[in-house]
Amino acid sequence: MTAAVASLTSLKGGVGKTTTTANIGATLASHFNLRTLIADGDPQGHLSDWFGIERRAGHGFAQLLDPPEDGAPDIRDAIVRPTEDAPLWVLPTSYAEMEEVDSKLSTDLALGGAWAIHRVLQPILDDFDIILLDTRPTLGNLTSAAMCASNVVIPITEPRVPSFQSTVAAVKKAQRLKSLQNKAMNITGWILNKWEDHEEGRAVVDLMRENGIAAYQPVIGVSEYIPKAFMYGNPAVWQFPNHRGSHRDYSLLTSNIVDSLGLKAGVA
Repeated sequence: MTAAVASLTSLKGGVGKTTTTANIGATLASHFNLRTLIADGDPQGHLSDWFGIERRAGHGFAQLLDPPEDGAPDIRDAIVRPTEDAPLWVLPTSYAEMEEVDSKLSTDLALGGAWAIHRVLQPILDDFDIILLDTRPTLGNLTSAAMCASNVVIPITEPRVPSFQSTVAAVKKAQRLKSLQNKAMNITGWILNKWEDHEEGRAVVDLMRENGIAAYQPVIGVSEYIPKAFMYGNPAVWQFPNHRGSHRDYSLLTSNIVDSLGLKAGVA
């Protein structure tokens, strides 16, 4: 089966996009036994940090997108398996090199432009059940390439009006790309992250309802355990498996995403 490819996106930084990508990816692998690859498409590289993976210059996503003169590395050599306990792999990145690639995608046509990430992933689509793409909080070239490589785009927002507005902008970008380039891409639901029951949060829920936006359930609430896990180089669902916020909520949320993508859990 060819892997489903999903990118999580928001124009605003700090919404927990990378944190959510890491925890959903870990849950897909450990709870649902799905062969999962997480590709770190954000030059900041924090997705790699979530799994304790050292970012090394010259080894990673950037070299696949912009091959050196002696030829592109094999993507299977670039991915890293952080643990043998779950079928999860990570394609790491590094800041400076990915920044250079982002700018070159619009000028060096040989790299494939908006289809560059699609090109890189083609050789391994049959090796995985799902591939998650972490994107940077901009509407630049790397974000466009992630969307064009995806079957589904998953917008993520905080319960704050500026965050919601920024995510709407990312959705409009995805809709333009769907119309012009990637007709196979869909949006099956949003993620509402860092939930707190306050007036502004309820206003965001009302805005989503008024605009016909469906959010995956459950929402992920604020929890000190989720960012705390980062210090251990482990997603919260692995580091604190018995904590309600980091275990049950992510498990239920991921289950709904799996259902929306038509995936079937593997056999452990």
